[in-house]
Amino acid sequence: MEFFRKLSILVIFCLITISSEIIHTNGNQQNVEEDKKEQSPTQILEEAYSMLLTSTLRSLDVAKSYINQLQLKYFPPNVDFRSNDDVSANGGAGGRIMEATQKSFEKSKETVKGSAKSAAEAVEQKVHDTADKVKDTISAGRKTDEKTEDTVPSGHDEL
Repeated sequence: MEFFRKLSILVIFCLITISSEIIHTNGNQQNVEEDKKEQSPTQILEEAYSMLLTSTLRSLDVAKSYINQLQLKYFPPNVDFRSNDDVSANGGAGGRIMEATQKSFEKSKETVKGSAKSAAEAVEQKVHDTADKVKDTISAGRKTDEKTEDTVPSGHDEL
């Protein structure tokens, strides 16, 4: 049943297309009769086939154009791709810029805190290492002083 329905619609469409082409070519009937006398049957068939194709394509283009115009008239394109909730909730572009600025500022604050902490730890470690070296140097100096005092003969030992 569905097949016959589609077939009948196709036949009606072809008849309308051919009839509109016949009306279109009636104005040039005198030129057509003169051309037919000089043409072979294969040329006539080729010409009829090309006319049928061009008329069908022309009719389809006109129909597509009308459908497109109606669609644009009743359903205009939406140039704003954001949803209404996003626009009203965030306060538009200014709200989104403020949020992005705050996030960036918070991240930079965390980064600065982390780098300051690691720098403080490194300085503290160096200070401890330096203090240990100074203590070792001072204690080594005292030991050498004590040794030199023991080994230095006094003037009275010679007598």
